[in-house]
Amino acid sequence: MSSKQGSRSLLGLPPDQDIPTSHSIFSDDDPLDIPSRAAQSPEGEEASQPSRKGLGRGIASESFDIASGLHVEDAKLDSMPEVKDFMTIDWTYYAEKDRERRIQGLRGGRRSAIFRVLLNIYDAMQSWLALTAVGFTCGALAAMVGTGSDWANDIKFGMCYGRGFWITRQMCCKDSADMLSCSNWKSWAQLLGASHASSEQVVSYVIYISIAVLQAGYAAWLCKVFAPYAVASGIGEIKVILSGFVIKKFLGGWTLLIKCVGLVLAVGSGLSIGKEGPFIHVSCCVANVMSRFFSKFATNEVRKRELLSASAAAGIAVAFGAPVGGVLFSFEEVSLYFPPKTMWRALFCATVAAMSLQRLNPQPSGKMVLFEITYHHKWRLFELIPFAFIGVIGGLVGVFISKMNVRVSRFRKTSQLKKWPVTEVCVTALITSLVDYIIVYLRGSSMLLLYALFAECKNSNQDTFEELCNHENGREILFFLILSAIIKTLLTIITFGNPCPGGVFVPALVIGGLIGRAVGFSLQLLENEIGDVGIFSPCRSSTSCITPGVYAIVGAAAVLGGVTRMTVCLVVVMFEVTGGYEYVLPVMVGVLLSKWVADAFGKSSIYIELIHLKGYPHLDNKREYAFNERASDVMSCRELFVLSINGNTVESIEGLLETTSYQGFPVVTSPSEMLVVGFISRDSLTQVMRKCRNHPRLTGKTKCFFSSKVDCDDPYVDLSPWLDQSPIQIVETTPLDRVIEMFRALGLRYLLVTHNGQLVGILKKKDILEHIELYRKGLSDRREANDL
Repeated sequence: MSSKQGSRSLLGLPPDQDIPTSHSIFSDDDPLDIPSRAAQSPEGEEASQPSRKGLGRGIASESFDIASGLHVEDAKLDSMPEVKDFMTIDWTYYAEKDRERRIQGLRGGRRSAIFRVLLNIYDAMQSWLALTAVGFTCGALAAMVGTGSDWANDIKFGMCYGRGFWITRQMCCKDSADMLSCSNWKSWAQLLGASHASSEQVVSYVIYISIAVLQAGYAAWLCKVFAPYAVASGIGEIKVILSGFVIKKFLGGWTLLIKCVGLVLAVGSGLSIGKEGPFIHVSCCVANVMSRFFSKFATNEVRKRELLSASAAAGIAVAFGAPVGGVLFSFEEVSLYFPPKTMWRALFCATVAAMSLQRLNPQPSGKMVLFEITYHHKWRLFELIPFAFIGVIGGLVGVFISKMNVRVSRFRKTSQLKKWPVTEVCVTALITSLVDYIIVYLRGSSMLLLYALFAECKNSNQDTFEELCNHENGREILFFLILSAIIKTLLTIITFGNPCPGGVFVPALVIGGLIGRAVGFSLQLLENEIGDVGIFSPCRSSTSCITPGVYAIVGAAAVLGGVTRMTVCLVVVMFEVTGGYEYVLPVMVGVLLSKWVADAFGKSSIYIELIHLKGYPHLDNKREYAFNERASDVMSCRELFVLSINGNTVESIEGLLETTSYQGFPVVTSPSEMLVVGFISRDSLTQVMRKCRNHPRLTGKTKCFFSSKVDCDDPYVDLSPWLDQSPIQIVETTPLDRVIEMFRALGLRYLLVTHNGQLVGILKKKDILEHIELYRKGLSDRREANDL
């Protein structure tokens, strides 16, 4: 067959009517890339959905319409962009599109063989080039944000005098024996000439509070004005995006810039937040920006999500210096689609990020292990009991933090407080700085506190926390450890999720570390008092029996596990950040007990709870559902918009596209028979109709068929190459549980519901989400009624 005849057959012209190949609307040299098979919509869906009055329900715009769905009041009260920013992607469409791209690359068209080889080599290298760029950029940003937040924290106490005010205290005093004897560092009281001890304390206190409030307020103002999506940690939104939805501007360049600057200020102000969780958001922003420079990712949303999954691993790698834990975190917590090749690429990206951070690491030691322990004592079997006790306490504390923080977030969302984000952050910073300065454990950096809590007394070089090892004041130390844990818990509840960047990882670790240290220190005091008898009899042959630092490590993991419900990745992260391979089993015991206890009060982590609160569309892949309904109970079936295989014209199809926002249409034999022939997407129809209007031989009355075997004397358009002839179908009696598993496992956006081959309805992902949300809200209402 000649090229001219091939073009004519696609257009559907009869053999006796010739048309120049250059005018063929489906020429091989056409610059417009139209997929040869229509699956579903390529980019997402339109923001608005037409009124359902008088309209059938086809494959509707799957922008998750919160305002018209389940969260009407929340949508009215929340100032964040909602309806127009949620669009869904179709995994099968992009998988098909990527397959066609690779086939076209192998064929190469009219290009030379050498050019095709070079093009294929570059195509194969794109993934590794993108991963390398993302990893290196994440490492560089982590080094800058880490140094900046350390400086912002130090500037509240004083400045490096003589070497430059922009130098952190650690770098300023690196040549001194300790921080207290450092002559290069001057406190604000010294710089301002406060001579008396009382005036020195007042000056230091006032400046500490003032700088903290200014830093936090400026961070909130930057987010409010330039990047509203830069607030909080962003992990919940990342989970939503990786599950197949699009949130416009959430991963943009402005969000990346403001997130980094805001983290420096917010963490440096001393708010009860951390920068580690938000680094996942930062790394995904980097991946999204980098994807624009690589054709493999720029136009393919599924490929882009593979890059985002790898970048999430890099975020944990640079936050904690834990590349393996980062890969497991991406697999366990945030990614819905995580094939083996993505795991390998995530490890590569995390490794590059960790190596880049280590090379650029401003710490004098140059080590990646954040809280490296210098002791490796053997723990005793009887210690499993206090380890398990810490796990139970950690689970209870984690649930308390999660539940109370969600209540605070709901109050923030539904009250007038949301109108004053900068004021809220400033007041929170004021309260935090007023309290933290008084409690010596909470006054400084959370990272230094964690290091001291995990360290052994004889190896601790943190002068500020020397009293942690003073057994003579044992009761006083226990009191301040418990008091600090309570204060940190309350501050974390009111701070996490407020309108400035910040995460919950480090605050949870600090709370757990304080609790664990208190338990370990209590056992150590008890052993010193009663001797090596009773349960302490195994300690007779050892000079060191109870190590409070180990209990702090277990407590930190337990509380963080209770808040986030992480398991495997959390154990690996704790091993990587401490280097204590001997204590993996105690950490596992604490994490498992914490998980079991926390799940007894609800299986959703704090991120899932906040996703529900914000009304984000998310189909949790960890949740198990037990519904009695079937597909027919949830599907859309009224006045379905369908296209018949015959009887269409260019004008009628254009009218259908203009009057509806549905993103695809089932194709049936006829409106009376309703036997399913296939499915065609709105995107394919729009592009074909545009080409038809630009063709000189075609008019609005030109007939359109979804078959290549047509007996027609007039010019017609053959739409069969764009018809997906194998859409996934289910019968109306399919259990809803199985339907949910199909949506989760296959990444579907819709299912056609049939009865004996006849189309009876359409089941969309939005229908499933609405039904699950109604079920969840019903359970919540019943629980509240029982509480009353």
